[in-house]
Amino acid sequence: MITFSEGQNKFNFRVAGIAVHCHRILLHTTLQDDFWNLPGGRVELQESTDQALIREIREELGIDIQIDKLLYVNEDFFEYDRMHYHEIGFYYTFSFPEGHEILEREGEFPGIEDGGRLIFKWFTVEELQDLAVYPKELKTDIKSMIDGKSVLKHRIHHP
Repeated sequence: MITFSEGQNKFNFRVAGIAVHCHRILLHTTLQDDFWNLPGGRVELQESTDQALIREIREELGIDIQIDKLLYVNEDFFEYDRMHYHEIGFYYTFSFPEGHEILEREGEFPGIEDGGRLIFKWFTVEELQDLAVYPKELKTDIKSMIDGKSVLKHRIHHP
């Protein structure tokens, strides 16, 4: 994993995926968190970001996905668990295999990694507006993603 710490500072090189199906988007959280975010994880050395996302979704859900396109690169600075993070993330849209049962899941369901530590749920665009979700722009960008009008963006977020 490409991550390192120095004192109270931590750097992550992250990849995340945006799966939209029937005007719903897949997010995950943990029992300790009070926010939702996109599934994904850290990139490993000598691993491309698209292959990292395929690996992460396979580890988290046991499903092989199809990468659609790179949607944005996000540079984020935030605090979490008493650490100051600097995170660079590549965000891709992706698709699950047609007809896969995950596309019809309702309510919260556990992933398969780390004994189900990650909790997944599909949210409608309307439900997304009332959630604490990161990155925050997901709430506004989701409409252009569904309409197929999104363009590659680079964002830098400071606290």
